[in-house]
Amino acid sequence: MNEALKSVTTLKRLLSLSLLIGLLAACQPDGASQQNLPPTPIPFPTMTPGRLIQGVLPESEGIPLDGVGLANPATAVALANRPTATPDYGSCPGSGNASLPAKPTNGRTTLAAVVTYLTNGGVPATLSNTLSNWELLGATGAVRTDVDFTGEGTPDILMTYDAPDDGGTLSILSCIAGQYTSLYQTITGTEAPQIVSVDDMNADGRPDILFDSYMCNDTDNCTYRTQLISWQPEDGRFISLLNGPITGSQQPTISDVDNDRIQEIVVRLTDDGNASTGPLRTGVNIYDWNGSNYVLSIVQLDPPQFFIQIVQEADRNFARQEMDKAIPLYKQALDSTSLRYWLNDEPTYLKSYIYYRMLLAQAYSDDDGLLTTFQTALAAYPDANTAPVYIAMVNSFWNGYQVTNNLHSACLEVQAIISARPEAVGYLNRYGSRSPVMTAQDLCPF
Repeated sequence: MNEALKSVTTLKRLLSLSLLIGLLAACQPDGASQQNLPPTPIPFPTMTPGRLIQGVLPESEGIPLDGVGLANPATAVALANRPTATPDYGSCPGSGNASLPAKPTNGRTTLAAVVTYLTNGGVPATLSNTLSNWELLGATGAVRTDVDFTGEGTPDILMTYDAPDDGGTLSILSCIAGQYTSLYQTITGTEAPQIVSVDDMNADGRPDILFDSYMCNDTDNCTYRTQLISWQPEDGRFISLLNGPITGSQQPTISDVDNDRIQEIVVRLTDDGNASTGPLRTGVNIYDWNGSNYVLSIVQLDPPQFFIQIVQEADRNFARQEMDKAIPLYKQALDSTSLRYWLNDEPTYLKSYIYYRMLLAQAYSDDDGLLTTFQTALAAYPDANTAPVYIAMVNSFWNGYQVTNNLHSACLEVQAIISARPEAVGYLNRYGSRSPVMTAQDLCPF
């Protein structure tokens, strides 16, 4: 019995010793034995609450539909959502034996014939000869096949021509999904539009198209009508970069006037007018990029050459009720010795009109020179029977204003004279299509 107790005691001591050795070993730093242990697996991050990752698992990829065997769920999603190949929208028909029909009879069939020819394998480089053989290019038409306007990687086709029936036409074609299609067309009439520039004018990385058409209403009234368009990727179409066409007697040029890498549109005004237009101001207009389109930024006009130009400018300020600007201009016209008359009979009536308008402007602004203007006008035209109509209007306004001290009441008196003597308006509306048109109400608007 004693031997049995000794054996149990010995066994307990051995177990305690083994436990102590194990605890001591656990407290020791990592040893060489631990370097052979496999790395602790990093758990896959949990999804954001409220979000669901989905992916259709195609059997053809060898992915089990239940996802068994995939260590990471994202692997299944990635495999199931591999990007598909992007369609080659720049793949255009190759060279073939496409032939062109005889000269089309109108603008619609002209464009359709060109599109069909290219889609059937026609070579874009031959279009210039084709349109020339159809006698559609004229002196200003052109074909460009070297510029990628849409940015898809292949050159587009820009054509300007004189289409049967429609007249001047600009068309832009592009190859999409292996077929040519029309992306833009505008009909300007008259002769084929002229391409002024194909360049990245506003430094946005896309080429812009500046073109114009020469239009004549009659032999004495011809103008350039300029437009600017560019491809808008967000809308998938060409848009105008101008608020409206620019008209002028000269074809515009482009120049980086202020050295900011943006090309400005420069329109020089060299025409001083003719019988049809009336007198015109010469100078230069500069259109600049404002971040969204081109707007008229700088107007530099040469000094007026004609008497009526000063009067019309004064009248414009008068209409805006800017009498502090109108009155000095009226005085400048009266005092000038260098301005020329546009019409031979202007000396008879134009100065009397200036006296009348200056009288109204001074009455409106309580100018101290009101009485002096009235007296000077009467002294310049002492015979009321032979004086121009504007002297009668001076007298009528003065008398009405003195009685009522009211501009509206004074103008009612003047309107009665204008009704009886319509030449008061007629004299002012003889200055051509580019000059302002006056009405009876404009002559005394209060």
